[in-house]
Amino acid sequence: MASKQKDSNKAPNDIRIGMNSRPRNVIKYSTSVMEEKKLNELKFSAVGGSIGRLLQIVEVLKVIKPGLHQQNRITSVAYQTVDSNNKLLNQRLYPKLEVVLSTEEPKSKTEGYQGVLKEEERKQIEKIMNTKKEQSEKNRARGGRGRGRGQRGRGRRGGFRGRRGGFRGRPRRGDSRPRRGETRPRGRGQGASRGTPARGRGRGNPRGNRGRGSSSTQNK
Repeated sequence: MASKQKDSNKAPNDIRIGMNSRPRNVIKYSTSVMEEKKLNELKFSAVGGSIGRLLQIVEVLKVIKPGLHQQNRITSVAYQTVDSNNKLLNQRLYPKLEVVLSTEEPKSKTEGYQGVLKEEERKQIEKIMNTKKEQSEKNRARGGRGRGRGQRGRGRRGGFRGRRGGFRGRPRRGDSRPRRGETRPRGRGQGASRGTPARGRGRGNPRGNRGRGSSSTQNK
């Protein structure tokens, strides 16, 4: 109950970033708070893996809302595991980042102070952001992101196997290797078995008198 009451008493400009927080929604909420509530200060906090999301949100806000001063404060948070007797079993330390964005320059500046972005630099970053936004909108209008999910299929059954097997589907022209599951008779020629005489000129019966028959036949 104490934690719920604490969250209900939280100020609207006190924003906590978690792993499930969406930067787009947080940015939209932050701008609405500053405009509707007429507040000139935003307080953000994040722990552990959500710090990256916080930095992304802060950088975007400094571009779309010119004239924001930034102060950073890094601390650590301890998470403890206790048993039923309140005996400490395990303790882990996680980094915590607190960021304050203000339209007014702070009177006391700490080591983590970052001044207002220069207008030229801010416009360059804003131009890049708008270009990426337009490109993503075009991709959505086409029905997919980039290549689209439909092009990730496997294509033909079997696919390309590389140098060893080529395509599994149609055999190559002149390819005498059997397919998977096929058996081929063992013979000296292609398709001939051991008991069937070959039809070649060298090993079979000669055609007429053109073969290399015995010398006695030629003498006759």
